[in-house]
Amino acid sequence: MLDAALAATRTDDGVALSLRIENAGQERVTLDFRTGQRAEFTAYPAEGDVAESDGSRAETVWRYGAGRMFTQALGSETLAPGGAVEYEATWPDPPSGTHRVVGEVTATERDARAESVVDVA
Repeated sequence: MLDAALAATRTDDGVALSLRIENAGQERVTLDFRTGQRAEFTAYPAEGDVAESDGSRAETVWRYGAGRMFTQALGSETLAPGGAVEYEATWPDPPSGTHRVVGEVTATERDARAESVVDVA
């Protein structure tokens, strides 16, 4: 079982994001990746839900992986029971307002995600 926590902190460079994935189970867990990308961070307006009532997604304000290229190599990371890993990114020059940021691990067949709200003045 994987637990996820996301910290979003306003800095001079933008918003620092840190997604912590912890193995809360009793067995080792292997995270398998199809590319060099380990986590995706997406920002939405804070008002409303990320998933709308009609099943669509809310308007995306920013996505970490948009326009980026990642190595096309398989990779994996194994977490011992109680072990954790952190993936970090910076959202440069976010627009003013309150935003909901979602962080998700990009491992295949693993669902670990967390949300945080950040105010940008």
